[in-house]
Amino acid sequence: MEKIIHYFLQFTGKNYSPGYKILSLLPGTLVFLVISPSFLFFFSRYLSQFIPFIFPRTFEIGIALIAISLSLTVMTKGTLALWINGEGTPAPITPTKTLVTDGIYRLCRNPIELGTNLYFLALGTWLDTLATGILCMGFGMLLGYGYIKLIEERELALRFGESYKTYLLTTPFFIPDFLQQKEKKHD
Repeated sequence: MEKIIHYFLQFTGKNYSPGYKILSLLPGTLVFLVISPSFLFFFSRYLSQFIPFIFPRTFEIGIALIAISLSLTVMTKGTLALWINGEGTPAPITPTKTLVTDGIYRLCRNPIELGTNLYFLALGTWLDTLATGILCMGFGMLLGYGYIKLIEERELALRFGESYKTYLLTTPFFIPDFLQQKEKKHD
């Protein structure tokens, strides 16, 4: 893991053109929105046949539509915040220059991961059943959590030091805590 973290650190502090930043997003988009969901879908679809829950298809399609709408909104807001406020992207080869803790990043530390998993829920539900969608989301969360804990958080702590450690302690990992946000506004 240390080799991966140090590999990513070499991209820190550089100026990247908008074109290069856009190109750096393409592999991640391909991996996280096409390749991994395909594997997750087929694996989850196989496992879902052993889950006896059956919901009306109209209900499942409604869940899928809500999840895809939330997913695209959260991922777009997260990516734009990193681009505009952090002068970088979510891609580790074009990292942000500054730690982004405002906007959607005030609600949770990993909004793009949240959006990605809502996308997995939507995709599995739309293409098969709600059970498949929930399994896709669950497996996606496990993989994302592993990457974030083993690599991303350690790399960010090295880049941003105490400010990141404070952010880590004061902002939810994945699920926004809206009650905590109300308390922060009143302080």
